[in-house]
Amino acid sequence: MIFSNIGGKIGAQSVNRGRLLWSITFLTLLHWILEGQPWPHSTTPEQIGWLALSSVLGLVIGDAMLFQAFVILGARLSMLMMSSVPIMGTVLAWFLFDEVLTPVQIAGVALGVGGILTVIMMRKGRPANLEGRNYLIGILCGLGGAVGQVANLITAKYALVGGYSALSAAWIRTLIAVVLIWAIAALMGRVRRTIVACLAPDVRGWLMLGAFIGPAMGIWLSMLAVQNANVGIASTLMATPPVLLIVYEGVVLRRPVGLQAVIGTLMAFAGVALLFLF
Repeated sequence: MIFSNIGGKIGAQSVNRGRLLWSITFLTLLHWILEGQPWPHSTTPEQIGWLALSSVLGLVIGDAMLFQAFVILGARLSMLMMSSVPIMGTVLAWFLFDEVLTPVQIAGVALGVGGILTVIMMRKGRPANLEGRNYLIGILCGLGGAVGQVANLITAKYALVGGYSALSAAWIRTLIAVVLIWAIAALMGRVRRTIVACLAPDVRGWLMLGAFIGPAMGIWLSMLAVQNANVGIASTLMATPPVLLIVYEGVVLRRPVGLQAVIGTLMAFAGVALLFLF
């Protein structure tokens, strides 16, 4: 929600560059406090390779598309596109990691994704400008972000074998993304413009907060999830933001929420419950 709001003011890619720069700062502090040193050591070339691939696919390409979707579609519709992540993640994990879900877990994934899809199908509350070509571009950007997230989870899984620190993995992935995305900005002559935009009085505080909540804490916790849980289950849990955004709009913003949204929300949380209670 934070990134969608400020992205409309300074542009999607400026937000993406700024939040990555702040996130590597926060991750360095977290790594220093929790791991006893500001950056990782004892990382093998193979792990760095997988984390680099994960960073490029997820943080550089995938997030660039997702942030563009934020500007076009807004936070709720953009995150709704991420509902395809559990399906893609589960299928790929089945092929790559021999992760076999029980029938109850499969039902939980199906129910959870079905609930999110029920919310997606809502037409009520869609802005009038989200029609035609503009809407299609936004949808494609959102789906591109989802593909990047799946690729990010799968490739990161290879680097997290043997109990490797999830926080160290998050630090390496973020640093690689920072170097690449700012190098691209330098080649395009947009470094100064990005810095000025990110330091604007009505942007910098929100950008710092969003970077700490999302790229810093969020990426670290997602690495822990992938390391300690089945990829299909982890990605399903990561797909719940669309449902939470519906609740946010209804309770906090007091916008009308239809029966279809309520049913979808209950289905999604019932699916998550099935994954862990049985």
